[in-house]
Amino acid sequence: MAKTPPDHDRWLDEIVPLAEAAVLRKVSLDTLRTEIRKGRLKDIKLSERRRGMTRREALRDLRA
Repeated sequence: MAKTPPDHDRWLDEIVPLAEAAVLRKVSLDTLRTEIRKGRLKDIKLSERRRGMTRREALRDLRA
């Protein structure tokens, strides 16, 4: 099995806004927030008002 390049891992671990995470998952922002509320996904509190998510988490397959 080929090893993942470090740049790829760094890109996946970058934090993106929830709006961008919703685009990556191909769902609406409301659906993404529902998945977070139900505990299917984890978000990150960036400040008092801002939340984000790693690209890795946004692209994670829920069927697993």
